[in-house]
Amino acid sequence: MGIQTGDSLSYVEQALIGFLTSTLDGTGIKLVIDPDIICEIINKNLVECEDLTLVNVINALIKAVCELDTRVTALEDDFAALEGPYTIGCLTGVTSTSGTHAILQATITKLCSVEVALNALALNVSTNYVKLADLNSLIASYLASVGTTTKYYNRMVPYAVVEYYGPLTGNFDATGAGLGDWEKIYLCNGNNGTPDKRGRVPVGATTGMGGGALNPAVDPAVAGNPAYALLGTAGSNTVTLSPTQIPAHSHSATATVVDNHYHFVAASDSTGSCDIITSTDPVARAGSCGTNPAYELRKSGETTATLGKSSGAQGTIDVSVAIGSTGGGLAHSNYQPGLGCYYIMYIP
Repeated sequence: MGIQTGDSLSYVEQALIGFLTSTLDGTGIKLVIDPDIICEIINKNLVECEDLTLVNVINALIKAVCELDTRVTALEDDFAALEGPYTIGCLTGVTSTSGTHAILQATITKLCSVEVALNALALNVSTNYVKLADLNSLIASYLASVGTTTKYYNRMVPYAVVEYYGPLTGNFDATGAGLGDWEKIYLCNGNNGTPDKRGRVPVGATTGMGGGALNPAVDPAVAGNPAYALLGTAGSNTVTLSPTQIPAHSHSATATVVDNHYHFVAASDSTGSCDIITSTDPVARAGSCGTNPAYELRKSGETTATLGKSSGAQGTIDVSVAIGSTGGGLAHSNYQPGLGCYYIMYIP
């Protein structure tokens, strides 16, 4: 209060009154507070470069409380928004109206399961796959580890048939088995467990392959289409057509009829004698028998004829027409242009 010995009574009274007055409004109460216990929200509302009074501290507290209230109110609004409804997506065990805690816990559980799956995937990838950038070096390292080899089967896929245009002598024995560097490689001649590819072209099997419905052009259920099982065969190098396989057609024929028979007619005059008139020359011969002859018919080989008018008999002529056959019944070629090769197979 600034009172010292020897001060006048009026001064002391004035000092006491001033102190009490400052005490009532707080300005005279000086506070000493450890700075370490003053939090940031209060400290930023205290005065600087002055002694702290009760008023300063109370003002700072009031401002801090109001600021915290504002924050809490905002948080309440935020928490209200957090209470959904949520789009839960792949979460399990919760609904769209579940509380924030339940949703958060379900999210954590899902993330943990995803992490486990990713770790397993990463382990699988690292164990079974390599980076493309590392592939060449890994292959080179592997080849170096197995040493140099000239065996051709190391470059082939097992049981895959491939064309071969090289020599046979020295590379394969009489059965078709490979020799030397051709070890485990066989000619596809039906020996040594190989398919007999001699004179045959490959065709995709129609059975045992799976997949969707077959195209009608190759479906064995359609008449005329063969069924191909593994190692099944069909087809022929030549085909002989049957009558039902040739186009419908017709033949024309011409018949010539030659009539070589004769009618013999005798003409009689008043004496009863007359020359014999044949159908080949009736007019010329009839003139010797008078102007009004009576005719008679005499059969071939007879020497007499019955007098009287008669006419020649008309005979029936039978004509038969035969159409000669043609064609030799030979087969025609039924193969496409090809190029001969040897087929080989690697059998482990």
